[in-house]
Amino acid sequence: MSGATPKRKFRLDGVFPPLPTPFDKDDNIDFNAWKKNVALWEKIPFKGYVLGGSCSELPYISPEERLALIRETRKLISNDRLIIGGSTCESTKATCELSIAMAKEGADAVLVLPPFYFKSNMSDAVLLDHFTTVANRSPIPVLIYNYVAITGFDLPLSVLTKLAAHPNIVGIKDTDVTKIGGLSVATQNEQFDILEASAGCLLAGILAGSVGSINGLCVVYGEAVCQLYELSMSKQYEKARELQMKLVEPEITVRIEAINDILETWSPRFESRHGHPRILRGSPTEAVTPCHGRCPRGNQSLFEKIGFFQKPVMSRK
Repeated sequence: MSGATPKRKFRLDGVFPPLPTPFDKDDNIDFNAWKKNVALWEKIPFKGYVLGGSCSELPYISPEERLALIRETRKLISNDRLIIGGSTCESTKATCELSIAMAKEGADAVLVLPPFYFKSNMSDAVLLDHFTTVANRSPIPVLIYNYVAITGFDLPLSVLTKLAAHPNIVGIKDTDVTKIGGLSVATQNEQFDILEASAGCLLAGILAGSVGSINGLCVVYGEAVCQLYELSMSKQYEKARELQMKLVEPEITVRIEAINDILETWSPRFESRHGHPRILRGSPTEAVTPCHGRCPRGNQSLFEKIGFFQKPVMSRK
C-alpha cells in the first residue's frame, strides 16, 4: 500500500444521482438528450454525479461509452461538482485500465463492484487483492460498491475494514443500514466515507453513520431528496422524518429498471425527451429492456398524493 496515491482532498458528503443513459432509435447514446438533461440536473444542489453505474445500464454499455459519458459530462457541469465513474470490470487488469482512462477524461473517483462472475472463488484474500491492486494503480480515489442483489454475495466487514485503511480507498456505497452502522464504528479513525443507497432509508442511513447518498429516486426528484439530506445532516429530525415518510413509497416504485420508463412516461411534463433505454435482445418492436415488465404506469396518482408530481424536478416552466 506504500505506493498508493494519497486520498483526495474532498469528502463524499452530499447527494449523487446515478444518471441514466439515454439512447436514440439506433441504439447509440443520445448526447443531445444527455446535454439537455444534465442542464436540468445542474439546477439541483447535488454534490456530483455517478456515471457508468447500474442506473447508466452498466452491463449494456461499452468501456468506450462509459468514457464518452464522463468526457461529455465534464464539459457540461460546474467545476465544483464531482464525477464518480463506474469502472467495474470482471478482471482486475481491465478495472485498473478503465480507472486510469476515466481519470484522464475528468473523473474525480471511480466506483468499483467486486468481480462476481465466478463468485464462488471470491475469497477474502481474492477480494482484498483485487481492490488493493485497483487502488494502488488508480490515479484517482476508489469507492467500493457493495451491491448484494447484483453480485450475489456481501463484502465481509472484516475485508472492508482492512480496505478502509488504504490511502486511496475513500469510501463505500452500501444499502444495508445495519452494515453501515457497523462500518461507521469500525472505520471511525479512517478517512472513509459511507454512502447509503436508498432514498427510502436516507435518514436511517445518516443516523447509522453515512455521510452521503447515491440513490435512483434523486434522478427524478432530486430537490426533495437533497432537502431530506440537508434536514437529516442538520439534525432537524422531525422535519426529516416527515419528508422521509413521503419518499418511501416513491422509492419502492422508482427502481433502476423503471427510471428510464418513468422519464419516458412523463415526457410531456419534461423540458426534453430523456431518450430510450438500450435494447437487450429481440427486435425494436419486441424489445426486452431493463424497464420491460417493470413500468410503473398508473402511479401518477401516488406522486400527486404526496405532492411531488405537481412539481417534478424536470418540469416545464
